[in-house]
Amino acid sequence: MLIPLRCVVCGTDGVLLCERCEERLTPAPPIPPPVGSDGARALFTYDEVGSSVIGALKFANAHRLAGRLGPALAAAAPRGLDVVTWAPATPANRRRRGYDQAELLAREVAGRLGVPARRLLSRGADLPQTARGRAGRAAGPRMRCRRAVSGLVLVVDDVVTTGATLATAARLLRHAGASGVELLAVAWAPPPGHDD
Repeated sequence: MLIPLRCVVCGTDGVLLCERCEERLTPAPPIPPPVGSDGARALFTYDEVGSSVIGALKFANAHRLAGRLGPALAAAAPRGLDVVTWAPATPANRRRRGYDQAELLAREVAGRLGVPARRLLSRGADLPQTARGRAGRAAGPRMRCRRAVSGLVLVVDDVVTTGATLATAARLLRHAGASGVELLAVAWAPPPGHDD
């Protein structure tokens, strides 16, 4: 049975993200690199329209959005990468959704750049970042690096909020041998009180 496509923002039939809503996405400003990382980039701001895209990707089974966002993510990725990985979802969220949205995004980017995608980070039973307050998110998730790594690593995630996830990933990846760690996210969530 075919599932009809509808824009995840406005509901227009026939597309996952219509042209009008895509034009309403606010480009993310330059993001300061989190501690231990070499750079961070995001496509758009997690505002009213951006949060609809992320919400659909994470909570409404719109996993096909990863393919739709892939070209823009690949275009925004730094060059000279040796491997692409992702900030893993908690096991409970992965089971609930049936997929890890950051993994889908990372595999899209890697495939378009011709770089290997590897599961370098893992996460045990832990609270998802979205279930924590801002202070809890700033502490970062409990992760570990699964293997030795070398070269420049790109960590893909869906949303950058405090940067704690990348800071944790950067520390683990550098300890495992990475010479550099960059972040690429779909959206950036402005901190409270941020002026546009």
